Amino acid sequence: MILENNKKNIELLSNEIINKKLIIFPTDTVFGIGCDATNTTAIKQIYKLKERNETKTLLLNFPNIKSIEKFAKLTKVEKFLLKNFGTLTLIVKVKKDTPLSPLTIQNNEIGVRIPNNKTLQTILKKVKTPLISTSCNKSGNPPCITADDAEKIFPQIPILQTNETLSGTPSTILRIKDKIEILREGSISKETLQQILKQNKIDMEII
Repeated sequence: MILENNKKNIELLSNEIINKKLIIFPTDTVFGIGCDATNTTAIKQIYKLKERNETKTLLLNFPNIKSIEKFAKLTKVEKFLLKNFGTLTLIVKVKKDTPLSPLTIQNNEIGVRIPNNKTLQTILKKVKTPLISTSCNKSGNPPCITADDAEKIFPQIPILQTNETLSGTPSTILRIKDKIEILREGSISKETLQQILKQNKIDMEII
């Protein structure tokens, strides 16, 4: 079921998340399937629907830096990059005794992002928990960039229409230690990262 992107339906689907259900929504890049990141039962449903191996963890969306710091430790450089790039995913250390589902954690790390998408930001602020966000597709297939495509694959999940054009290009994934390691180059290139770091006098090698 595709729902018009308006205040009423954003409220409706935010309540679906709060009630431990799944929704499909626009992100900065593609349509995503999401649920409360603290609810293992709901997350297992996503793995089952996508036919995805549970050894592959899922990205978490947050509204801001402060909300991430409840669950993970961030360095100054990590905070800077998350604030400046909505299509950037960082792999960061999770705090001990976190309420996040074990299915979101691998090697004591989680993948975090602060999206720019206005609809997704509104949902995040309403649900007040991290939101699982994984591309709307069967594992191994191209992600959906329209609500119609999403409905064909997952007709049983409510879909929030988008008022924006989605790029279809996946996020860039980084891990930062003594160097910045690009795990997947996507919407943000190595050259762009180097330029932004240089402009802000951040001296770190990118590999």
